[in-house]
Amino acid sequence: MSIGNFTPFRAKHVDGFKFGATAITEMYFTSTITSIPNAFTALCGTGTAILLDLVGTADTQNPTKSYAFAKDFSTSGNERSVSEEALLGADSAGSQNTEIAAGNNSKMSVECTVVYRNPKVTAIFNDSTKCCMITMDNDETSTTGDLTILFNNIVMEHVGSLSRNSDGLMEQKVKFSCRGGMAGSIINVTDTRTFIKYRLGLDYCEEIMTG
Repeated sequence: MSIGNFTPFRAKHVDGFKFGATAITEMYFTSTITSIPNAFTALCGTGTAILLDLVGTADTQNPTKSYAFAKDFSTSGNERSVSEEALLGADSAGSQNTEIAAGNNSKMSVECTVVYRNPKVTAIFNDSTKCCMITMDNDETSTTGDLTILFNNIVMEHVGSLSRNSDGLMEQKVKFSCRGGMAGSIINVTDTRTFIKYRLGLDYCEEIMTG
């Protein structure tokens, strides 16, 4: 099985949910030598470029710091509408000439509920927020089972107010969008490990470690 990865991904497998202040450049979407996580680190991995790292490196002084996460994550959109438009003239059989027109690709819409261990200011979700990366690890092996999902050039559409859930944690609903588009072909990436990258939209791609 060339793609590997026999173990399904579950909610507990989310390792990181990060928002960055720098958009991922086009070259990384087609790169065969740089994985998406390394591209994110190169562009958003230092200083204030990471606006929010919900699941970061465990803090030995405060273990709960690494347990914040996002729940109820869902994506929608990227459909194309197709319609027939009548043209002047008729063919040899007398049928009306028509043209099939495909509408523009719709945008990708992403919704989730962000859970915090401590209250955070809503100002981090503003026009300076450019990308979102989710990393998952199903603990299959040390060389397979890592999944990265990237949304680029995102536009924040809704940031709800902070509320306290039944566990006493602060949470807030977030919605953002990015460009959809036609899916691309599989790209094999070799960057320390081997990955398979698949572009699912102009600003949306997924990448899984295969070896």
